[in-house]
Amino acid sequence: MKVLHIVWKELKASKKGILIYTALMSLFYLWFVSIYDPEFLENFNEIMEGYPETIRHMVGEYFSLATFGGFVNVYLLSMSFFFFGVYFILKSSQDIPKEIENKTIDLMLSRPITRRDITLGKYLYHIIGATIVLGSVFLSIILGIFIMPNVNPIDVNFTELWTAFFIILLFNYAIISTAFFFSTFNTPKMALVFSFGLVVFFYAIGQFWNSFDENIQNIKYISIFFYADMSNLLVNGNWGDVPLKILFLSIYILIITLVSIIIFNKRDIPV
Repeated sequence: MKVLHIVWKELKASKKGILIYTALMSLFYLWFVSIYDPEFLENFNEIMEGYPETIRHMVGEYFSLATFGGFVNVYLLSMSFFFFGVYFILKSSQDIPKEIENKTIDLMLSRPITRRDITLGKYLYHIIGATIVLGSVFLSIILGIFIMPNVNPIDVNFTELWTAFFIILLFNYAIISTAFFFSTFNTPKMALVFSFGLVVFFYAIGQFWNSFDENIQNIKYISIFFYADMSNLLVNGNWGDVPLKILFLSIYILIITLVSIIIFNKRDIPV
């Protein structure tokens, strides 16, 4: 109950910001769906083939704009880190360090509440906030499928689409977990630096692994970005690696969250 109290308190304090960000991003994605035109965009497939392989891999291993799934992958899902991940890092990496820097953590610890409760409450607040934002955005895309004239719902594979959305949700949870991990033992500045540093490192590996020497290309498997590539599912309808993506991201989130709780529980906080 104490954990839920912290979650509720944090959500109430930041509800205005969450709602504004959710509304803006939902409208932005709804507008993006409105520009989908399969006949017009089909020509871009040939143009894209002339791009260097490294550039093409930035939007996924497989590319297509002629189908709605491929369009969503290129313009919306493959860009989710820039649209959402940066925002989530800024929020989750600064929460606990700011509490410590401003000495407000002392008031929380003076109450009959454990550090584990504080950590879980803060973490779940960020997870719920991200779920509200991304859930609303995903629903706006589904709404766009049915109201935009250039999109035929019959041509959309909703099972693939919702599965891709779920994995992107896990991917953003992983980003939040990474930033939150660094927040449990760093100052606000250093938490931000380490969070962005590791995520950018993951991005470089996950996006450009095919440019590495063949002997080290397997390094791609340590990057959360590699498991967020939905192009094979949305373009080719290939479900082969979907369970692996879900499993890896889930295990990553669980482990790094548990480690965060342990670290904060043992941290020496100056009074």
